[in-house]
Amino acid sequence: MVVDENDDSDSDWGEEEWPVGRPLPLPEWGCERPEVRFVSLAHYHKFISSATEHLKADLASQPYDAVSNFIWFGREYQKNRGEYPNLREFYRDYDPPMVPGHYTCVGLSAHLASRLADLEKDYPGLKDAMYQVSCEEELNQEEMEMHSELREPITSVCLIEHVMLCIRMCVNDRHGVILFDPGYHLGQPVTVMEDGAFPHTGVVKGCTANDNVKKFSTFNFFPNNNAFVMWNVREIRSGVVHKEYYSLLHVTRPFLSGLDVSERRSILFKLKSLICRDGSDHLPCGFYMFLRNLTDTNVTFFYESNGVKNYYKKKLSYFLDERPDQRGTNWRYMDEEIETALQKIAVGTGINLKELRYMLISVAELAQDEKLLLEINEFEDDMKETFEN
Repeated sequence: MVVDENDDSDSDWGEEEWPVGRPLPLPEWGCERPEVRFVSLAHYHKFISSATEHLKADLASQPYDAVSNFIWFGREYQKNRGEYPNLREFYRDYDPPMVPGHYTCVGLSAHLASRLADLEKDYPGLKDAMYQVSCEEELNQEEMEMHSELREPITSVCLIEHVMLCIRMCVNDRHGVILFDPGYHLGQPVTVMEDGAFPHTGVVKGCTANDNVKKFSTFNFFPNNNAFVMWNVREIRSGVVHKEYYSLLHVTRPFLSGLDVSERRSILFKLKSLICRDGSDHLPCGFYMFLRNLTDTNVTFFYESNGVKNYYKKKLSYFLDERPDQRGTNWRYMDEEIETALQKIAVGTGINLKELRYMLISVAELAQDEKLLLEINEFEDDMKETFEN
């Protein structure tokens, strides 16, 4: 970060990096990367097979955790609240950590890249051709049409709530990219060819915690523009398209602001979730909540048993009553169904049972802080309004 010596504030961010009044830093991209070259389709397919094995193993070994970053942020703010006039000023100074075992899309993409780097010896140039890419989610038709004529994102209006991992490649002198989306639990690489021909990936089935909701995606370059990939998503409920939207990936340059922008942004999301993945198109166990306030927030737990997915809801406030006594030894168990769910989630995510309970207790305790939640919700609403306008 660059310090502006003429700025009276204590922020380490310069005005050119994070303009005053903007809720997030300006995103940054690096220089274009070279391609990894496959000499034949057989060579390409061999790579895809190996990459898929690595991807599935990585998904199974790493839970998706969008709870811990909120806890760490909230605790730090409570500890340092007296030094800041409001939450927004603290948010500007806060450096989001990336802790193994507690990743969102940013950490998961980085972890997967480290695993795939092992294939460099068989595919020279792979590491140089592999990088994180930015994803601008749920754009309207006007925004999509505007980007179809551009080579670069419009930095001033980019929110970038999501990142994926990208490999720039060439097979038989035809160009494209291979995308990996561990943040949305996708268990297969997605190949996007500039000409849209084989081995271009067709419809991809996504993962959801709710078995009544199905997600299907397609990925395509804009015609005559290889700078952006369009990502179309259809959500289907009870056989009917419930929601359809487009997102946009900038794939020609690596995204350098995953932590500063995307991870920081995710702290404010109302949806908090901890998800176990197994590399397939379903999610074995986890929990999620839309954090409103202590009394109105329900936590939904789910896990599979004998091929059937079980769902249980509990008020967030319940976990205040689960706190141990002052010695930290006698846990107050009240609900057998929730205890069973937590045991399943502990096994699935690799997070021990005690830590899981403390995660839920910590969120409940933060939700007790009405001023904290009010500031977060107001900031979240203002951020959405800023970027929508």
